[in-house]
Amino acid sequence: MNVTYYQLVISGNIRALENLAHLLDKAVAHSAANGIEERALLDARLFPDMFPLIRQIRMVCDMSRAAAAWLTGREAPKFDDNETSFAALKTRIADSVAYLRTFQESDFAASAAREVRLPWKPDTAYRGEIFLLQHAIPNIYFHLTTAYDLLRHNGVPLGKADYLGHIG
Repeated sequence: MNVTYYQLVISGNIRALENLAHLLDKAVAHSAANGIEERALLDARLFPDMFPLIRQIRMVCDMSRAAAAWLTGREAPKFDDNETSFAALKTRIADSVAYLRTFQESDFAASAAREVRLPWKPDTAYRGEIFLLQHAIPNIYFHLTTAYDLLRHNGVPLGKADYLGHIG
């Protein structure tokens, strides 16, 4: 079986985002059951020079949308970074999933060879294949894993099954 760009970018990122929403549901339940202010979790960091949980979640959403857009020659939609609750972050996740669902398999026909320029590195062009495999996917899973680790470190009862979600 050959995996397509559509499967990697759309199906893979929707799955990652839906699993992230599940992690947030568990965080909300844990916060409520233990009298923990949501903001304490949202502002949590693993180390002072790392982004807090709220930023980790935004970055999973943003790179998921950007990868799909840039690999198909579109402009990625920008979302305001104004979430202050788990509910607002779940809306951002849902909006990101809704955007990803607007793509068709045919949109990715030229993705492997498409030139991608990152906004923060406009003088460097990456072939779509390199961008996807060496930047987008690792970046999404880095921030997803960091969000998981932040929640787990702060006592949210999570396990590998929560991270992986339903398989099959």
